[in-house]
Amino acid sequence: MGQPLSSFNPGGRARLTELKPRSRCTGARMQAMTIHQIQLRYDATADRLLMQVRTTKAELYAVWLTRRMTAKVYPPFRQAVTRASVAQAAPQAMPVPEARQMLEQAALQRPLPGTDFEKPFAEADASHPLGPEPLLPAAIDLRPVASGVLVIALREERGRRLEMSLTTELSTALLRLMDGALKMADWALPAQAAPAADAVTATPQELPAPGPGRLLN
Repeated sequence: MGQPLSSFNPGGRARLTELKPRSRCTGARMQAMTIHQIQLRYDATADRLLMQVRTTKAELYAVWLTRRMTAKVYPPFRQAVTRASVAQAAPQAMPVPEARQMLEQAALQRPLPGTDFEKPFAEADASHPLGPEPLLPAAIDLRPVASGVLVIALREERGRRLEMSLTTELSTALLRLMDGALKMADWALPAQAAPAADAVTATPQELPAPGPGRLLN
């Protein structure tokens, strides 16, 4: 069996927003950039997932995902991607419960035109606008918006923040990378959210329609 997928080239169809403090007095500066490549892999030494995003301006952003944070973000992320994928692949479908799982699986495994999984991720010759240390998010916000776009906002306690706006195809590609990384991590995380109360008690079990989104911390 081959190695799980670890990176993909979105073909310039995704956006990334950076927020970093200018100073304590002048607030923050925000920039929007086009994503060139995304990599998500398991780092055995740190026992964390490492996500790296390279922009078309050769800027590199890195994010650590701990097991605890991944356990919270993975079920609603998978649910959001699955819902958007089914809506795009079969917008008129109203399957009976027995057939829904097959439809969801087919939608997640569909071809993703324009998404390149073969090109190696390029880390060299890149700048690090948020610094060389990966961002360690204290909260992650998932916001489904119009036309199947999913906004993923990652916020760190010391003020650094990243937002990615991904089309349905690109969020599906990112889910495939996460599935491969979790297989390597062997964390045995459930694909469905646990019903027990935890840090996301105030949020609904089901992802909402496009709107405020879901906060995980």
